[in-house]
Amino acid sequence: MARAKSKKTVKKAAANKPAAKKAAAKQPAAKKAAAKQPAAKKAAAKQPANKPAAKQAAAKQPVNKPAAKQAAAKQPAKQPPAKKPARKLTSSAAKSRTTPAKSASAKSRTTVVAPPSFHVPAGPARQRLRDALAWVEDFVVECARLAGDDGPAPWPHADTPELVGLERWGTQLAKSDREAGVCALVLAAQHGFPRVLAAGGDELADMGFRGDEVLDGASVEVQLDRCARWVDDPSEPNRQAVQDGIDPTRQLHTWDPDLLPRDAQAFRWYAELGQLASVAIIKGDGDPASTSYYYWPAEVSAGRGLVVAVRGLRTEGSDVAAILRDIYAALTA
Repeated sequence: MARAKSKKTVKKAAANKPAAKKAAAKQPAAKKAAAKQPAAKKAAAKQPANKPAAKQAAAKQPVNKPAAKQAAAKQPAKQPPAKKPARKLTSSAAKSRTTPAKSASAKSRTTVVAPPSFHVPAGPARQRLRDALAWVEDFVVECARLAGDDGPAPWPHADTPELVGLERWGTQLAKSDREAGVCALVLAAQHGFPRVLAAGGDELADMGFRGDEVLDGASVEVQLDRCARWVDDPSEPNRQAVQDGIDPTRQLHTWDPDLLPRDAQAFRWYAELGQLASVAIIKGDGDPASTSYYYWPAEVSAGRGLVVAVRGLRTEGSDVAAILRDIYAALTA
């Protein structure tokens, strides 16, 4: 009985195994549930259906871009900013923009120089000079008139009628009144001297224009100072001072062919003015046909010295008549 019960129990257990198998067999239902998962995939698969909508939305976005382009197209083309009116240049700025760079020599000619320190005649001889010119209404016209009168042959470097007349006027004045004639030459030279210093600049540094003493004789500035003192006081000490300042050794003069300056270097004529004023004081008779003031009569040196005073100011494009009128104003001041 026991074995029979155990067999029945085994059989029941065995009978229960198929139930487990059935339960296991029922597991495919879960598989089916898992198999049903593709429905979710279908749902996921349905999502791509929305993607075209997104794509359409994305595709629609470019539609707005042309609108932006249209808006950009509608915007008027940017105009260049209005030009501001050019500022008026000051004279110095205008020169700096229009004037080419100057060379070192050109700059030196514009260098500010100290004014001359020579004595200016103010005595009786100067008053006699004023009296000699008191009746002259136009000095330029008077010089041109004198050039047309009969007289000695003019100096070759008095190359205009006005200069021919100036030479004759100065020569005649010095012949009749030496102090007044030398005074005219000294005043004309002193009028032009600072202008010549400004024009020549550093180029004149080693030419004996300034300084107490130069290699031979005195500088032009010192010679004019001594001559001016003699004009106011024609004493023997003053005459000796003038003679001591002369350079007696010059073999060539500014007007000789080898040294004759161009108009751009007209200031070089003034290298001879101190010498001419000095010999007009200490010399006597001589030969006006000579090429050197060492041999000219005193009055000829005075007359030709006035020509040199003008030639030293006669740069290219200048007006001789204007120079003569300025000198006349200096003589009659």
